[in-house]
Amino acid sequence: MRWAISLPLFLTLPLAAPALASTKIQMDTVPREYTPTAGAELPEPVSVQDFYFEVNQETARARVVVEYTYPDMPVYGLEGGLGPRPTLAQLPGLTYDPLAHAVVYDGAGKRTVCAIVRERKSRFGRHLRIRNTGSCVVTATATDHAEDDGWTIQRFRAIDTYFEVH
Repeated sequence: MRWAISLPLFLTLPLAAPALASTKIQMDTVPREYTPTAGAELPEPVSVQDFYFEVNQETARARVVVEYTYPDMPVYGLEGGLGPRPTLAQLPGLTYDPLAHAVVYDGAGKRTVCAIVRERKSRFGRHLRIRNTGSCVVTATATDHAEDDGWTIQRFRAIDTYFEVH
């Protein structure tokens, strides 16, 4: 009996190309480190925790909110301070479309639905539920920066956050 050796299926299939962003907008630059106000003597690294959209139904405006964290934030809680400040970004082309009940981005000749907006009613009043579609994401990159103050160059490490539309 002869045995045939075959390559596993995953080795013979072409690898999927990563989805490239058709639009990439820098939203903010935040410090790379945060020093909690209680318990810690050394600064801790900052990272993006989450992002979400907020809408203003009256003005048909939308914005992106990016929240940051550091490793010991759950341990210190409020005693460690409020942590890195969130980014609140209103971007050109990002709006709330009340007829479509959606957060949309209009740019590069293309309209992309970033989130679906649903109104919910409960005994506590009405509120909006905003669900991301995955077409618009927030990414972060650790970057070395240099700022010239007119006399010296100040160098620092920071996190640049970007809004990307796929």
